[in-house]
Amino acid sequence: MARYALAIDLGGTKVAAGVVGEDGTVLAQATRPTEAAKGGDWVLNRVKEAALEALDASRLPPDALVGVGMGTPGVVDATTGVMLSEAVNIPDWKGRNLKAELEQVLHLPAFVDNDANVAALGEWIFGAGKGTRHLIYITVGTGVGGAIILNGSLWRGANFAAGELGHVPVNPDGPRCGCGGYGCVELFVSGPAIAQRAREFTARGVQSQIAPKAPEEITAEQVAVAAQQGDPLARFILAEAGRYLGVALAGILNLLNPELVLIGGGVAAAGECLLEPLRWEVRRRALPTATTTPILPAALGSNAGLLGAAALAFRSLEIL
Repeated sequence: MARYALAIDLGGTKVAAGVVGEDGTVLAQATRPTEAAKGGDWVLNRVKEAALEALDASRLPPDALVGVGMGTPGVVDATTGVMLSEAVNIPDWKGRNLKAELEQVLHLPAFVDNDANVAALGEWIFGAGKGTRHLIYITVGTGVGGAIILNGSLWRGANFAAGELGHVPVNPDGPRCGCGGYGCVELFVSGPAIAQRAREFTARGVQSQIAPKAPEEITAEQVAVAAQQGDPLARFILAEAGRYLGVALAGILNLLNPELVLIGGGVAAAGECLLEPLRWEVRRRALPTATTTPILPAALGSNAGLLGAAALAFRSLEIL
């Protein structure tokens, strides 16, 4: 009999739940708005509703489900399921035992990890990283996150906080980051950073295809679309972001020497407008042995978190 996991991808704006087979087939899905500002109890209720809807839609017998996997923002003790840090925009998240709360509601073994770690597992087991043993995964969206696969295992670090690639400093005199540091790569590469850079240029009167009616309405997605259409300003902004990410990645390649680097997240949809300047900067800065590492777009898109949550459950239960 085929085995399935209940997968939960918790984001700041949306909760996605799905029933996923061990071959990566998504049998059923359901979503709910996170409404994170209403607090942790409310968010968990959203998770429960989406999960039960997906289960009902799957029409599977109870014994076909082996467990639950969930990815969440923040630092998680992956052995206990306890949140070690707050999650962005979710009040009172720190200290919650998400593993225990999920098991109480869903009556299945539950496993919880950081959302970037989970997305990396998805790409590694089902996506563009399949077959590798040493993988760096970077997600570029509202923030910049990452995960590290070393010798065929997810590397979580001594305190479960490994992979915070968005907080590698790339400008020692740069502005202060929300993490408390200065000049972090996230300040120059994230979706909000790219949008802000475009607003600064258009507010100064630089002409481009980016700007809607008002500069304050510009989004990173609009910058990416304009860049793909050949707009010089949009291409310059994405090249600048790609180079900052390349500075950080060159050091990581020198340190860890992975087989492959995958770039995912919403901003990665800009494609070669972001990736080629990134590769160029890596070639300038990394050791010759490191510059041979392929740097490619991730394959799973918005499904990375869902498939990764399923992979987390299957691997924790030694099924994959």
